Amino acid sequence: MEDYLNLLEKRYSCRGYAETQLTKEELEAILKATQLSPSARNSQPSKFCVVQSEEGLAKIDECTRCRYGAPTVIIAAYDFAESSHPVPSHGPETCDFGDIDTTIALTNMENAAASLGLASCWVGAFDPRLVRKHFNVPASYRLVELFMVGHPVAEPESNHAKRKDLESMVTFETF
Repeated sequence: MEDYLNLLEKRYSCRGYAETQLTKEELEAILKATQLSPSARNSQPSKFCVVQSEEGLAKIDECTRCRYGAPTVIIAAYDFAESSHPVPSHGPETCDFGDIDTTIALTNMENAAASLGLASCWVGAFDPRLVRKHFNVPASYRLVELFMVGHPVAEPESNHAKRKDLESMVTFETF
């Protein structure tokens, strides 16, 4: 458990990457972590588009200013038609589980990358219309995040280690 907590403590949202591309083995390990991720009712609705080519990265740069030089970008989405939905819906506090399932997979990807000595950053600041257009995202897919990954050249930002006290985040039996 100590090794896992150390990994989580060291992981950070990287905003500067070396040009060195991931090895095939590194990419496969990161993608394997998504495959092993749980999903509601085991629906496995998440879809990931790996972008590594010069042409593809140029398109990503049109979609966001936040690539930070990452040599690999993974577009994370899910197929709404395949995702599990609460039945019956109980109003706005229930959701489509595809968002949660894809977020779990992204978390596993970032932790897998960190375990390999790589760095990553989730980016939600992107133009979804351009992503859909440039990467032929089907209408039934919902975009979740862009996942930047590579070899870090930037250090963690100064506020990285700042955390709230656990007592301020957790209560027992009632809020």
